[in-house]
Amino acid sequence: MVSIVLVTYNRAKRLRLSIDDILNQSFKDFELIICDDCSTDSTEELCLEYAAKDSRIRYFRQARNRQMPANCNFGIQQAKFDYVGILHDGDRFRSDLIEQWYNAITSNPNVGLVFNSIGVTDAHDNIITSYHDFEEGIIDNSHLLKNVYFRRWRFDSPVYGEVMVKKKLLEQHGFFKKEYGFYADVDFWMQLLHSHDAYYCADTLITGPSKRIQPRLFEDNAIRTFLYMFNIQLKHRKKAFRNKPLRLVGEMVVFWGQVFLNLSYGLLLIVKNLSFRAFLDAARLLKQSVLFLIPWTVILLLYPLLFPFLKAFDYVKTMVPKSLAPAR
Repeated sequence: MVSIVLVTYNRAKRLRLSIDDILNQSFKDFELIICDDCSTDSTEELCLEYAAKDSRIRYFRQARNRQMPANCNFGIQQAKFDYVGILHDGDRFRSDLIEQWYNAITSNPNVGLVFNSIGVTDAHDNIITSYHDFEEGIIDNSHLLKNVYFRRWRFDSPVYGEVMVKKKLLEQHGFFKKEYGFYADVDFWMQLLHSHDAYYCADTLITGPSKRIQPRLFEDNAIRTFLYMFNIQLKHRKKAFRNKPLRLVGEMVVFWGQVFLNLSYGLLLIVKNLSFRAFLDAARLLKQSVLFLIPWTVILLLYPLLFPFLKAFDYVKTMVPKSLAPAR
């Protein structure tokens, strides 16, 4: 009834925990497709061990590292069932995750994807923080796209990379687009929201270490992340308001305000956390638009003042007692 696609790369130490959680789900009628993106650790041996013990497991190893979009697309294309759950290695899954997802997506015809509250865990997998962004139930597609996605100045996604989605919708919309790198899933969720609602499970059904849950600033650097999300946001705003030119003009004003705020924040992170050379390298990525170079130039001129100020601010934060830190 359900195909679970588990994408993995070089995370063998925690992969066993993820697989065990999937095999121990209360919902039993599923196949588990493990897509190994040419790991160099002991992932292959571990997966073959599990596949030999449980006939529901199908293990595929890529001949070369293809990156997340292609690796995940491959797994989805192998799916035998109409409903596909996409999961990532290293995370922990509550035993009723697939059951809640399946019940939600099969009971609501216009729901295209199901997602849930996410938890952050400590080194012993104890939940220390949970993110509850919505109430349980159906979220109107227009609301989620226009009032949530389009109003987050950081361009972050309330839908993490782990969802259940109808396979036919993945096929209709061309799967994940490799040009958006690791953020191809964000593009796809937004694509679905032009025509389908979402369903939110308020229970914390997925947990993971903080580095897996926090905003994703890997790939090359924060600026490349910004460029991915800039192109995704621009594409979907134009599509959402293509028949409303006046609304589109207003939306573009809001959008470019968010762009400059978002980019400036990313540049400040580079000033605080990296080096002057990294800041100069950011110009190479931003040169595709002279408008992007405006905040870069402003911060460059202020760099001698900003660097010590941000470092001092960072130091002061470490001195604040945890009991006085604001709750999330």
